[in-house]
Amino acid sequence: MYIHWDKSYEIGNPLIDTEHRLLIMLFRKLDVAIKSAEPEATIMRILLEVKKFADFHFTSEENLMHEVGYPDTAAHEEIHSALLAQLEVMIGRVSKKREMPDDLLYFLNEWILQHIAQEDQKIADFARFSEHRPIGEFTYPEYI
Repeated sequence: MYIHWDKSYEIGNPLIDTEHRLLIMLFRKLDVAIKSAEPEATIMRILLEVKKFADFHFTSEENLMHEVGYPDTAAHEEIHSALLAQLEVMIGRVSKKREMPDDLLYFLNEWILQHIAQEDQKIADFARFSEHRPIGEFTYPEYI
């Protein structure tokens, strides 16, 4: 089970939308590795890549929230922390063969679509009208 990027997932912030596309690309990479029966070590390396990129992405979102003065930053950071902890547990379970990589992929796909549609959209809506602008906003067109 996998998802493909769709423009309907865009929240309107070029940086966050780009990072979401990259996350979905990594989920697709994991799906291809699973379906093509890549060695366990390869799948575990991809899972590590997913985890590290998710952590990076969460930091980007949290920085954006701080930059624009988003009022629910602390609650959103807690959601990120909980997800990273859950991801860590699931990766551990996959490595001990107590969880199938497909189950983790299903969880990731479901999570990102729900998270984008509900939580991240709130950030984008707030940022769009905030008097405080993201620090690097003027550079987005040049790099994204």
